[in-house]
Amino acid sequence: MGIDGGVRIISCDFYGKVINTTLIKIHNCDLRDPKLTITPDGKLLMTAYSRCYSKHGKWRYSRSLCWFSLDGLSWSGSHWFAEKNWWVWRIRWQQGQAYGLAYNRAQQQLNLYAGNPLRTFECINPNVMSLATHGLGYPNESDLCFMQNGDLYAVVRRDADSFTAQIGHAKAPYRRWRWFDLGEYIGAPVILAKDQKNVFVCGRAWLNKRFKTALWNLNLETKKLQLIDVLPSGGDCSYAGMVQHDGQLYVSYYSSHIDNQSHIYLAQLDE
Repeated sequence: MGIDGGVRIISCDFYGKVINTTLIKIHNCDLRDPKLTITPDGKLLMTAYSRCYSKHGKWRYSRSLCWFSLDGLSWSGSHWFAEKNWWVWRIRWQQGQAYGLAYNRAQQQLNLYAGNPLRTFECINPNVMSLATHGLGYPNESDLCFMQNGDLYAVVRRDADSFTAQIGHAKAPYRRWRWFDLGEYIGAPVILAKDQKNVFVCGRAWLNKRFKTALWNLNLETKKLQLIDVLPSGGDCSYAGMVQHDGQLYVSYYSSHIDNQSHIYLAQLDE
């Protein structure tokens, strides 16, 4: 890791041909883990996390950032959102509002934020999960999934004690959560609904003493994972994105299994 990382946005056609690239950088900032969503008014919104440094290279603070685009080619200036040193890992939209879980390593805690990152984005539920309250050490990367009835599910990576991921469930207004152990390590989890009882989960798995990018089915009633596929991957890998289109599931991820260098891959699977 460096102190000057940028975000490169790559536009491809459905054959995988690159049609446009854009590079976003901020002076004395290290940008990492960008993610894309579509806002209720049709804008493409990109979020990322920034580690900000002094001109002498000393870390000052970290904070979430966002940009928007009307065409996916040109992008707005950056906009800070959420509190400093709380990493809003990924946002999801529901009834005109964005929601996201933010983590703080020192606090070993997750907070739930809501609003619009381009305007106001505030903590609506502190301590959704923490070591102090729930006995679950270092919760961090996460994803949210809203169901048709408004129920909210979360899958959370943990890097302490058992290292097992958790699935959480809450009903609106998402103040009271119940957590269940998934019995598996899942790094950088991403969720996509299949139906009202099942979701796809993709993330970094520890399989046969190796890191792999895996795809599971998660039954929301039984809270059980079923492995669907292990994508070609290894070493430093995963951090996936998923989208459904015309009966196909597309998964983007990176992996370093070929030459120990990170490369981006796009997998196409039948649903």
